[in-house]
Amino acid sequence: MAALLHFVGFRDDRYWNAVRIWGHPDMIHMTWDIYAANDVAPDDLVIFANADWDRKPRSFTVEAANARTERKRGQVIDIP
Repeated sequence: MAALLHFVGFRDDRYWNAVRIWGHPDMIHMTWDIYAANDVAPDDLVIFANADWDRKPRSFTVEAANARTERKRGQVIDIP
C-alpha cells in the first residue's frame, strides 16, 4: 500500500501553502487526537499546521469534549 499524506490542524491559508509544497492530502485531521494517530501507518507522512512533530495525541477530540459539556448542561448539539 502507498504511503498517505495527512494534514493536521490546518484552518487558514496555511493549508494552501502546504498543498503547494506537499500536494493535496489524502486525509485531513482537525486535531491531533488518538483517532488521527490511529489513522497513520508507519510509512505515512504527517504535516502539522502548528505543532511539534513528536507531540503526543490527545486522548479525545475537542468535539467530544464539547459534546460532553453540552450533555452535562442538558443540551443537544447539532454536528454538521
